[in-house]
Amino acid sequence: MQNLLRILALCGASLLLTTAHCQAATLSFSLETAGNSIRVGDVFAIDLVAHDLFAADSSDELLAFGLNAASSISGLVEFQGSTINPLFSDDSLLVNLHAAGSAFPGIGSNPSTASTFNLATLHFKALAAGQVTLAIASDLSDFNQGLIFLNQGPVGINASRSFDITAVPLPGALVMFVSGLVVSFGGIRRRLG
Repeated sequence: MQNLLRILALCGASLLLTTAHCQAATLSFSLETAGNSIRVGDVFAIDLVAHDLFAADSSDELLAFGLNAASSISGLVEFQGSTINPLFSDDSLLVNLHAAGSAFPGIGSNPSTASTFNLATLHFKALAAGQVTLAIASDLSDFNQGLIFLNQGPVGINASRSFDITAVPLPGALVMFVSGLVVSFGGIRRRLG
């Protein structure tokens, strides 16, 4: 029993020393979209891209990630779902997050993951006109959020981007129809009057 306690104490001390000497990754995140024009009623996609994913340790492996998205003004956009990078298993529903994935064995550094790496695509529907900021900020007190690496502690995912949502313009045929009704009612009023 004493040997087991010593082994656990040594493992704990080793983990603490390893965590203390690991530097936080100098990676960054961006929210990218194909188009800039978003109208009320549109469903649009936003890619969450990690830049320099393995900057802190090129021999490390990414095991999992998780995140929630929030908007600056409620009622302008509605979260529709996410598409997780196919290198991960989609764990979003399992851990009750907007986007979450895991990969075992982990994803290592290679030319396709070194500079830019798409973690997930988030889908939203524009509900009303206005300017909205979509943001991702990891809650690292939740074990399932952030980036989870093999050799380092969890890393927060933080990114935001503002969008202008415009009203849908009236189609030309509808404008002509309404103006035709106005002219018709005007003619009827003259005949009756």
